[in-house]
Amino acid sequence: MNKKGILIITILALIMTFAACLTGCGKEKASTVEKEDVADTEPDAMTFDTAPDDTQAGNNSMSVPEPALEDRIASMNITYVFGDQSETLDGSTISGWLYTKEDGTLSVNEAPAKEYVAGLASKYDTFGRNRSFTTHDGQEITVAGGDYGYWMDRVSTREQLIDQILTGESATLEPVYYGTGKSFGEDDIGNTYVEINIGQQHLWVYRNGEQINDTDFVSGGLFKGNGTPEGTYAITYKERDATLVGEGYQSSVKYWMPFNGNIGLHDASWRDAFGGHIYYMNGSHGCVNLPTTKAAEIYDQVEKGEPVVVYGSITKDEAISTLTLEEMATAAQKGYIPMTTDIAEFLFKQQGFDDATAAALAAAQTGAATETQEQAPEEGGSDGSGEQPHEQE
Repeated sequence: MNKKGILIITILALIMTFAACLTGCGKEKASTVEKEDVADTEPDAMTFDTAPDDTQAGNNSMSVPEPALEDRIASMNITYVFGDQSETLDGSTISGWLYTKEDGTLSVNEAPAKEYVAGLASKYDTFGRNRSFTTHDGQEITVAGGDYGYWMDRVSTREQLIDQILTGESATLEPVYYGTGKSFGEDDIGNTYVEINIGQQHLWVYRNGEQINDTDFVSGGLFKGNGTPEGTYAITYKERDATLVGEGYQSSVKYWMPFNGNIGLHDASWRDAFGGHIYYMNGSHGCVNLPTTKAAEIYDQVEKGEPVVVYGSITKDEAISTLTLEEMATAAQKGYIPMTTDIAEFLFKQQGFDDATAAALAAAQTGAATETQEQAPEEGGSDGSGEQPHEQE
């Protein structure tokens, strides 16, 4: 082929290449314009009149427009039930608690919610209140103290309330409690309980209003300052084969039913007698000691949360007035009460001295004690009252 032919072929090839380029570039440009047109029609953020399903939302939360939620809240009711009484919080009241945050979401003002819950607690809580109680023999008494009763957890209850409000759904709620009673109202003890009379050293177990058991016991040592506290409590839990450990003692028991911290009902196999005045000088560290057979029975009869009513305590002076001369002599020898002439004379007679000698020795002993006591103010050891000091309890 001559040079002229080659030139013609080369020019045709360039023309075809240029034409192909124009066609391709046009398609690319058209494609780009098409995509831009679609993008312009898409919103910056998707909104839904109804909540998307889980695959669209990516979680289980409901996306509800705030105006719709506010309308639902305005028509809702939240009810709290307390036995045969109830309290209803209506939507018109709740609506006054609402406010919109900076991000546009609806929220609840905590101040009125806090005040509302505090009002419920003040009205229905029974924790720490004095209680009227009818004893086994029909006496009407007032029992103070103890940690039994309804005690509302105000913070958790408020949080629960606010969470429910923001659902926009009506509901019946139960407050969150630290502790509860068996029934609402003035008589939150109910008719199933353990009654403990410290002065009589006797207890009774009631179920559904019927007495099902009773027994003597030995409670906390009165003269040692370990008296079992009065009040209304509840069985904290029950445990078999427990080891009780305290300052200076360790005891293994088969039946353990605490109701006031480390104070509880349990068997005391080391004792051969219960009731009476034993607890004056030989009482427990505060627990209620039971005969083993009775402890086993009561363990099966009571349940966690069951009320325990403790009353009837007497003072040390009241206890002393009930002692026989022999018991007073024992108490004086142990240092629980002062040594009087009558007690000393009794002790000398117990040692075999005749009446006259015992009386003389007793007078001499107690007279010497009185003389020493009268001299004590000069030595800075007494207040001059003339009363012999008691042993520190």
